[in-house]
Amino acid sequence: MRVCSSSFFLVHDPASVPVSRQRLGRLIKQWGVRTDNDSSLAMNTVISELVTNAVRHTTGAMLTVGVHANLDLRRLIIEVYDDSQALPRHHASGPDAETGRGMFLVERLALAHGAEHTARGKKVWAEVALPEQPLTRRRLLVHPRRAARAVARRLSGPRRPPIHPPAPAASRAR
Repeated sequence: MRVCSSSFFLVHDPASVPVSRQRLGRLIKQWGVRTDNDSSLAMNTVISELVTNAVRHTTGAMLTVGVHANLDLRRLIIEVYDDSQALPRHHASGPDAETGRGMFLVERLALAHGAEHTARGKKVWAEVALPEQPLTRRRLLVHPRRAARAVARRLSGPRRPPIHPPAPAASRAR
């Protein structure tokens, strides 16, 4: 199973939101995780909303962000820890309101999400789908049967019909 995991700290400041996206992007690149437009949009929006909520609703000096990727299951979990015991909740926002839609976005973009109390505050998390990951040399060596099945599936995929030259003009006129 290919699992990557890391965490980093952020200061309690609105400027930490773009920093969190940059740090996440570097981790994903460092781990060699392939993303597509949908997964990039989901993970950047989710981390932005979770960090924004933590900055807005807590008073501690630091936040902790945990990132866990399971490449075999094609899942990325983003966790944000802060020192507040208040769990996030939905509230109705008017059409002109500038806030109040963050957890709604997380709910729509994530496969699963939640919040739970910790010994020092709370953890808010969301699970994002990743696209299929390419075969790697390590994966071929560690799981040869699984890799062989994957190669066989790719080779037995739909094939193009053969290209036949057009019939001579004389045989078409009959």
